[in-house]
Amino acid sequence: MSFDFPPCPDIALPLQQHPHYARAVAQMGGRCAATDIISPQGGVMGTAQWVLRRIGPLRVAWLPRGPIWGPDMPSAFVRRALRGPVAGIPPRSLRLVTFETPGDATGLRLASGHSIAELDLTAKPETLRAAMHGKWRNRLCRAERAGLSVTHRPFDPGSDAPLLALEMSQRRIRRYRALSPGFTLAFARAAPRATRIFELREHGECAAFMLFLLHGSAATYHVGWTGPAGRSVSAHNLLLWRAMLWLRHSGITRLDLGRVDTLRAPGLARFKLGSGARIRRIGPTCLLI
Repeated sequence: MSFDFPPCPDIALPLQQHPHYARAVAQMGGRCAATDIISPQGGVMGTAQWVLRRIGPLRVAWLPRGPIWGPDMPSAFVRRALRGPVAGIPPRSLRLVTFETPGDATGLRLASGHSIAELDLTAKPETLRAAMHGKWRNRLCRAERAGLSVTHRPFDPGSDAPLLALEMSQRRIRRYRALSPGFTLAFARAAPRATRIFELREHGECAAFMLFLLHGSAATYHVGWTGPAGRSVSAHNLLLWRAMLWLRHSGITRLDLGRVDTLRAPGLARFKLGSGARIRRIGPTCLLI
């Protein structure tokens, strides 16, 4: 059995399965092992990018948001492929997999899956706008009528680093988790043209921003911040809408808005789902025995 599996950089891979992610990890002193999964007949049936770590005497290989399979993959082959020898992974490494698809899950479950919000950007702009929740769209309309000035550009690790400090302060107040600023800076250095920051400024000061990471034909909302002035004009509604239009025009087909947690962050969950995004379930994290 063999599938015509597209080249890794060209498809809508999750961020953690794209080469840009591996380059950012390398910038931080880490290492990834990316491999094709080959069928007994020699066809490429999937791809997997493992993050390699050493914790004391233990070697750990973690596969986040993977593997990425061709269509109609037999579950027995999935299990054999993940447990068999993998080029680049040291022998006797513990293998942890956070499965992209719940149906692929196998092994000893260590953590349950979670939900993410995704926007399909292949739809026409009027269709995207019609899919928004009424209150979300009304806030967007008010922001548009206010004549606010939105700029966007690649993220600059030097001049834009202070914006990450604003987001970290917001993170501590609202008690949510996200990747460290160190990863953001490493990603921007590793793939400078694969970042896009949308910013609203008032009187020369940043009132709100949203940062997106681009990977193949997909993009991920990474971090954002808004101050009192930005909140008063629904800045993030406007920034996300402008980002959706720009990403779509740039050939991005899917926008990952990240985790949806209605218990710990209900306001953020409402914002993401109000934009018209759909919920998709990510599989659990398992230890392969």
